[in-house]
Amino acid sequence: MRRPAHRSFRPALLFATALVLSSCGIPSTGVVEAGEGANGIRASQALYFVRAGTLLAVRRPASDPSGVDKSVEMLFGGPDARERAKGMTTELPPLMAPPTVRTDGARVSVELSRETGPLTDTAAAQVICTAADALLLEAPAIDVAPTTVTVTVTAPDDVWRTEGSAEMCPGIAPTAVPQETAENPEDAEMPAPSST
Repeated sequence: MRRPAHRSFRPALLFATALVLSSCGIPSTGVVEAGEGANGIRASQALYFVRAGTLLAVRRPASDPSGVDKSVEMLFGGPDARERAKGMTTELPPLMAPPTVRTDGARVSVELSRETGPLTDTAAAQVICTAADALLLEAPAIDVAPTTVTVTVTAPDDVWRTEGSAEMCPGIAPTAVPQETAENPEDAEMPAPSST
């Protein structure tokens, strides 16, 4: 007696299907070390410079170690060649000695040397906004809201003093305008800090 032809192909078809599915070309392996794990996005810090009389935040990669004191020192170094080519300047005088920077929660104190005369409103705003942004860069560790940061800039013995807050800084306050970046050069006006 002869069997129907379709029954003889069934076992062969099942065997071929099982063979194809079991050897899909992916070897069984454990964890493969292929380099360093993802680190996330590298933080950037804002240094506030001036272009055409307007205060602008310029983002640079955060220095390592970063901190308010490092950011203020970088600010007094002035704009780099790329930033100068974009028309950035500074109203800050040269530093005669490194500034003394202290932080206490949401307050920053920047004391400049006695030789540094009183700053113009724009120069004071450069220091205030740079210091406030640097403090906020550290904010996850100290839990500070952007609107609560206050910066005081003084000379020794309070010969002169000026104070301002992060609220007045472009790019920090929640309603502020965009900052200067390599791809986004936009101007942001800055109100003058209060001087006493």
